Amino acid sequence: MRDISKVTIDLCLAAINIGGLLVPFFLAVDLLAKDIERRTILTILARAISRNEYILGKFGGLILLTGAIMGVLTCAALGAIWSGIQLYGEVYFAGLSWSAVLIAIGTSYLGMIVLNAVVIMWCSVTTSSFLATLLTLFTYVIGQTVEDVVRFISVKTPDVEIAPILQKAANLTLYIFPNLAAFDFKLEAAHGISMPAGYLFFLFLYATGYSTVVLSLSILVFRRRDLT
Repeated sequence: MRDISKVTIDLCLAAINIGGLLVPFFLAVDLLAKDIERRTILTILARAISRNEYILGKFGGLILLTGAIMGVLTCAALGAIWSGIQLYGEVYFAGLSWSAVLIAIGTSYLGMIVLNAVVIMWCSVTTSSFLATLLTLFTYVIGQTVEDVVRFISVKTPDVEIAPILQKAANLTLYIFPNLAAFDFKLEAAHGISMPAGYLFFLFLYATGYSTVVLSLSILVFRRRDLT
C-alpha cells in the first residue's frame, strides 16, 4: 500500500503480457493444428497457396493480432498509470520512467513473437492440437526458468557438488529453448530503470534470429509432411 507506483506498473505490465499470451496458447493452436485435424488446410492449399506462404501468413497474422491486443492493453495501462499520477502526484510516482515502461512493453512483444514462432513449429511437427498446446506450455515454462536454473547451478556452494552432466544439460537447454525471461523487464520498469540500447539491440537480434531459425525449421518439416 506504500508502493503504489510499483504495484500499478506491475499489474499493468502483467495484464499486457497475459493479453499477449492469449494468442499463442488459445488462438494459434486452433488456427494451425485444427486446420490439419479437420483437413480444412487442403482447401486453403488448393487455392494456389504454397506451404511456405501458409506458414509465413499464419505467423504474420498471429504477430499482428498479438500486437493489436497488446496495443489496446498498452493504451489502457498508460491511462491507468497516468491516473495514478493525477491521484497521488509526485509522492509515489517520483521515480517513474515512461521510457522504461515502454521498453518493457516492447521487449514483452518481442518475447511473444518468439513464442508464436515456437507454436507454429510445434503445430507443424505434431498431429494433435492437445500435444501442440502441451509442448507450447512446456516451452514457455522452460523459457521462463532455465536462466535462473543455469545461474543457480553455476554458483559454487561448499560441500555441494553439481554433476557435470547436469551443468551441460542446463547450458544446452538454455541454447535450444528460447530464453523468454530475458524479455521480462517489469521489475526494471517498476523501479524506473532503463536498459542500455546495446542490450536492447541484442535482444532484438536474438528474437529475430531465433524466430527465423524456428520458422525455417517449421517450413522444412511442413513441406515434407503428408496432410492427406
